[in-house]
Amino acid sequence: MTRALADANNYHRWLFGEIEPFLGHKALEVGGGSGNLTRLLLPQVDTTVIEPSQAALDTLINRIGKCANFHPVLGNICDQSMVSDFTKSGFDTVVSSNVIEHIENDLLAVRGIHQILKPNNGRALIIVPAHQWLFGTLDTAAGHYRRYSKSTLSKLFVDTGFKIEHCYHLNIVGAFAWYLNGSLIRTRDLNANMIGKQALLFDRFAVPVLKRLEGIYHPPFGQSLVLVAKA
Repeated sequence: MTRALADANNYHRWLFGEIEPFLGHKALEVGGGSGNLTRLLLPQVDTTVIEPSQAALDTLINRIGKCANFHPVLGNICDQSMVSDFTKSGFDTVVSSNVIEHIENDLLAVRGIHQILKPNNGRALIIVPAHQWLFGTLDTAAGHYRRYSKSTLSKLFVDTGFKIEHCYHLNIVGAFAWYLNGSLIRTRDLNANMIGKQALLFDRFAVPVLKRLEGIYHPPFGQSLVLVAKA
């Protein structure tokens, strides 16, 4: 994520708004990152965040501060012993925004999510990058192993026991921008000045319009995929 996009509040509130109606009472967030989603989850639901990096977890803790319903945990969703412990924790929601594409064995990760949610028939609320044809230099710089189509993402979750409730594209403008920068210009620096300026303009001017339009009609393609699935 670019430093500019980390401060793109309109964008993060838009993403959160797509999953907010499906939140339960106790959530596990897989990969808290810089805490943009975590900050929006905490007023709504008791939230445990699992992070594999101690440095990232420390940064998240410093950003969130003291909060009674915030529970940071150092760990990996692919760790079977940790998954087994989480199955006893009563989670009815697992949230993951732009994380699964960073996990080499995504099937193992999704199996773990299903195992955690199954005791409560909970929901997985997932956001990932869309379209493998959009994979370019920016994906490599971000540490992505892949991007997803609706069919590959749905199959991944169905094969692990989930029932798909919703799966749709989001952010059609972002898809054009990602292709321009990652495939045509072939930018390799996520924090390039040009990328930062685009992110700020996109957040301020494009997101409010897209949020309204795509709330009425989901586009045929987009930068992201949103998936809601029940265990």
